[in-house]
Amino acid sequence: MSAPSLAPRALYEEVAELLRQRIFSRELEPGSWIDELKIAHDYGISRTPMREALKVLATEGLVTMKVRRGAYVTEVSERDLADVYHLLSLLESDAAGVVAHTAADVQMAELQALHQALEDAARPEQVDRERFFEINERFHMRLLEIADNRWRNQMVADLRKVMKL
Repeated sequence: MSAPSLAPRALYEEVAELLRQRIFSRELEPGSWIDELKIAHDYGISRTPMREALKVLATEGLVTMKVRRGAYVTEVSERDLADVYHLLSLLESDAAGVVAHTAADVQMAELQALHQALEDAARPEQVDRERFFEINERFHMRLLEIADNRWRNQMVADLRKVMKL
């Protein structure tokens, strides 16, 4: 008996990813109305996978659904950002506490190396913002991986999506 093949990703998931990328690249700007019919036509799909994709993005906080007006790219206020950063600090400090008690020496050395790379990227004489943010994200993601709590990781992933707005 052969192993079952993996099901391809559902169409609405592919559409959600395309829309997510358009939102992150600011092709669809915060506050802008999402023309479901036009985008569905452009993608050559029916409205059903388009609507399902918008529901996914709404649960992630990237899209706001307004009754009888449709879907809009979520606008993030200063207060929203402060709230998101506050929650991220709680979740990631909890992960850091777990790591401090449970990480193996090799994992701690890996985090220390990433921290050193962060310090190097932030030196005033050679600040490399792009490199700094890339290493910073790697550090935080690795910390979460080591802490190994899938629920916390999902919450952080969703909050980081909102930050990208």
